[in-house]
Amino acid sequence: MRSLLILFCCLFLFVNGRSVERTARGYHETVGIPKAWAMLRAENLRIVGGTPVQTLTAHPHQAGLVTLLTTGQTSICGGSVISNTRILTAAHCWWDGVNQARQFTVVLGSLTIFSGGTRIVSSDIVVHQSWNPNAVTNDIAIIKISRVNFNNNIQPIKLPTTADANKDFSGLQGTITGYGKTSDAQNSFPPSTSLHHTTVTIMTNRECQKSFEFTLHSSHLCTGGQGGVGTCDGDSGGPITVLQNNVRTQVGIVSFGPSDGCQRAIPSVYTRVTSFLSWINANL
Repeated sequence: MRSLLILFCCLFLFVNGRSVERTARGYHETVGIPKAWAMLRAENLRIVGGTPVQTLTAHPHQAGLVTLLTTGQTSICGGSVISNTRILTAAHCWWDGVNQARQFTVVLGSLTIFSGGTRIVSSDIVVHQSWNPNAVTNDIAIIKISRVNFNNNIQPIKLPTTADANKDFSGLQGTITGYGKTSDAQNSFPPSTSLHHTTVTIMTNRECQKSFEFTLHSSHLCTGGQGGVGTCDGDSGGPITVLQNNVRTQVGIVSFGPSDGCQRAIPSVYTRVTSFLSWINANL
């Protein structure tokens, strides 16, 4: 959330010295499917500038989340498989400070989110006890699901180890994946909404901070928005991964990004996985 001065009905975003007014209700109308993240459009993220995933085995750790809100409305998020019974996602996918989810339909092994794959309904969620929607800190949650059998299309993603705790990963190429929209012009999620991926460069928090009025924390991770690629509506909670010793490893969870056009050259921000290894391990 770009400014710490956040109102439930309206907020002012400050980007490179320019303020942009954004109302929650207007955002829901723009996206087309009622979304859970009334606090900030940036909390719903999509892959822009990406390409369709051609095979299920390309990202077998990817999870899609079809979210039923307590209002009866439907939203979407992303997540990642970290064990036979656990999905890692963002806390704001469950509760964004305004809207509360009732249950997730977890979609595994599918290139489309509204059909196909293994589909598991769950309302058993562990949200980080210090999740703060206003500051967008500790934006992490784990979904407990009935045991799923791994195969070529469904596999867990490797997480960093404690030896990686002090790495900032800046300069590395990260891969982001999600079922969200692919351009600012797209205003809905049709039934054919499919998995996309793209490559982005991880940047230092110091450089990222220049684009935001509020304070980023060490538990955040950023990628640049150069070339009109990045995350926006629909990909919240999904993974960003890097190759470490030729093994794909998840280093972040999509949290928030630019609200005034996702193809602008503005960084996207993630929850840094290494900051929460103890919490994750305690909830496996």
